[in-house]
Amino acid sequence: MGEFSIFHWLIVLAVVLIFFGGRRIPEVMKGLGEGIRSFKEGMSGAVQAAQATSAQVSAPTGLIAKPGRGQVSLNWNASAGASSYNVKRSGTSGGPYALIASIAATSYSDEGLASGAFYYVVSSASPSGESANSIEVSATPA
Repeated sequence: MGEFSIFHWLIVLAVVLIFFGGRRIPEVMKGLGEGIRSFKEGMSGAVQAAQATSAQVSAPTGLIAKPGRGQVSLNWNASAGASSYNVKRSGTSGGPYALIASIAATSYSDEGLASGAFYYVVSSASPSGESANSIEVSATPA
């Protein structure tokens, strides 16, 4: 019951021909094809732009967390092209991470922490965008 028979399709075709005429159908199809092509080009351009942005600045390496009394000291290696670094913290492994500092240095001391485990990642930032996150490190303040 849910399928169209050949007679149903012929009626649909007749209605389309009446409303659009025989000459308008190729124009409509051409416009549809151009719209699909434009959409595909736009999507591939957005993906390429995102890849180019992330390729210009790399994620920091060598992230180390040292726990202290009510604090965690973080150190990492500088990334080429980075103008600043975004330090992020989470209470659970894997995030979600909250931005706690945006600094130019390659070290940071997270102070005033309660007891418990904290998880950190750092990303590089430049005028062209932000890198992916570094590897996650964890520390439990004393």
